[in-house]
Amino acid sequence: MRNFAVANMLILLLGAATPAFAAPHAKAVCNLPIPDGGPDDYKTSDENIWGDISKVELPFVYVKSGKTHKIVKISLAKVKSDFSVYGGDGPLSELKPGLQVWVWYENCKAPRKGIPNAAYFQIFSSDPKDRATLDDNGQIVSVPPEPSEE
Repeated sequence: MRNFAVANMLILLLGAATPAFAAPHAKAVCNLPIPDGGPDDYKTSDENIWGDISKVELPFVYVKSGKTHKIVKISLAKVKSDFSVYGGDGPLSELKPGLQVWVWYENCKAPRKGIPNAAYFQIFSSDPKDRATLDDNGQIVSVPPEPSEE
């Protein structure tokens, strides 16, 4: 009887160490950017896509991915305005091709099927000529100097 109890204990211990019996992983948190900042300890989730607007047909915008160079159609139906990296918001009606953008989808995930819905839409500037230098991950490396006032 004692060997049977030891065997059952080993099965339980070994079974608990296997993924089938492991505790489920915590779901990833989706932290959208907070316009004009947020708490110092707030960590924004990575954007789902970054790149340049290639076409605007509201409520849709087409973004050429800076990573894959593919054009992705995104719905802005649930977004009320865009936000600049410098702060402040603007009307979606002023979006135009050439703007640098970063987009976070609902729940920070692309849907398996269909058109992704933007939850947060960020532009660098409302002027397509005003562009940041980005690294391979879409992070801003440098910004153009402000024009001098003479």
